[in-house]
Amino acid sequence: MQMKRALRYLAPNLFTTANLLFGMLSLRASMEGRYVDSAWLILYAVLTDKLDGFVARLVHGTSELGVQLDSFADFLNFGLAPAALFYASLSTDPRLPFHDGWGKWLLMASCAAWVLAAVFRLARYNISTGETEYPKIFFGVPTTLVGGTVIIWYLALLKYTPDGAPMAQGAFGGGRLFGDLVSTPVGVWRFFPAVLFIGAYLMASALRMPKLGLLNSRSANIFIFTNVFLGYVAGFARVYPEYMVWPPTLWLIVFLSWGALSPTARAMKPPPLFPETDHPVGHPIRPEDDLLPEHEIAPLDPPATD
Repeated sequence: MQMKRALRYLAPNLFTTANLLFGMLSLRASMEGRYVDSAWLILYAVLTDKLDGFVARLVHGTSELGVQLDSFADFLNFGLAPAALFYASLSTDPRLPFHDGWGKWLLMASCAAWVLAAVFRLARYNISTGETEYPKIFFGVPTTLVGGTVIIWYLALLKYTPDGAPMAQGAFGGGRLFGDLVSTPVGVWRFFPAVLFIGAYLMASALRMPKLGLLNSRSANIFIFTNVFLGYVAGFARVYPEYMVWPPTLWLIVFLSWGALSPTARAMKPPPLFPETDHPVGHPIRPEDDLLPEHEIAPLDPPATD
């Protein structure tokens, strides 16, 4: 019986562990200069990010350990791995302004901001889970969504970068939906530090965004989940990143606009960042108690009665 119970809690954590492997493999690919492989591995982590939670709910194996492991996986996959990829790829091409000097320092600062914002976002989410009165709303854009969106744009831009231009990766694999009609502007890579700063802000902010779920419109639900399904197919097949860019991008634009303009959304208040009391509720501590060993703390005086 104990073994069966242990396996029930172990199952979702095995999926989290597998997800962590994508991040580690992405870091290795970035160090080896295989930037396309590194980006696809991060996308694999995006596509499998919810599997551990799904399995945990399916087998009733939710645990505090699983919650913490999931946060570590998100930090690696959507915080550290993208920053390592962007720094490694953009700083090694001497034709870009990030190879040395102030440009390299700017790139380093933007990558550091990205990592720190991801850490802050995940820590804040962990301490606020269950405390908000709006369980279907995110305060701050999830690391998975921001990381996945920027990475898929990175892949799409790499795919359409002309041969011989900065960041060109040669044979990319898969068909080209736009053929030769579209090519990545040479100067677009110069704006990537700004993109990373914006992504860091979205993660660390308290902007309102609804969680992905069923809407009131059946046609809208069919439209959304059809595109999610096609995104999974294209992602695991490593094809058509130019198609995959638009569902998360459109989601960000539409629902961040809703969060900023809707009176209902603006009325939603995020949970406090810091405790509103110095000690846990129901456990008041007298100043003199801090001076005594734990086993010598005297019981609190009984409350006064009428």
